[in-house]
Amino acid sequence: MNSFSFELAFAALLVVVSIAGVVLVLRRARRGGESRSARLDGICIVVSLTAWLAGLLFMTMRPGSGKGSLLNLVPLSFQGPSAVVDAVLNVGVFIPLGLLLVAAGVRFSVALLIGLLLSVGIELSQYLAQVGRTADVNDLLTNTAGTVLGWAVGAAIVHVRRRADS
Repeated sequence: MNSFSFELAFAALLVVVSIAGVVLVLRRARRGGESRSARLDGICIVVSLTAWLAGLLFMTMRPGSGKGSLLNLVPLSFQGPSAVVDAVLNVGVFIPLGLLLVAAGVRFSVALLIGLLLSVGIELSQYLAQVGRTADVNDLLTNTAGTVLGWAVGAAIVHVRRRADS
């Protein structure tokens, strides 16, 4: 399988997990105290998070081209169109995490911390493992922004759904 095939498979995984996240957020907004439904949703959240995390770790820890740089500590330095595309993609990759955290009932501050710490772990692993990837402070910012954006979208869905139901 070539690199494009892996990226396409990862994109498909992100779409599926995002759809699952939206469905689970909608179910959370609608659900009352139904414990059987909550238990099933919890299992779906864990499975979705596990699939997302496995795909994320595979894509971020596989050998790549860091373009000769092991570390970038200059924030918001997007050199060229490909760096901007990379930043937007990083945001998109972490949106499912934010959605699933809303579905799990996680508060904003905790979701923010989870997104940040997960990103720190990935960047630190890339730096220490030296797999040909650049550990980049901009990835921390964009990954965390994606988690926050996903959480905000999920919270908005819950809010709108509950208002519509009342």
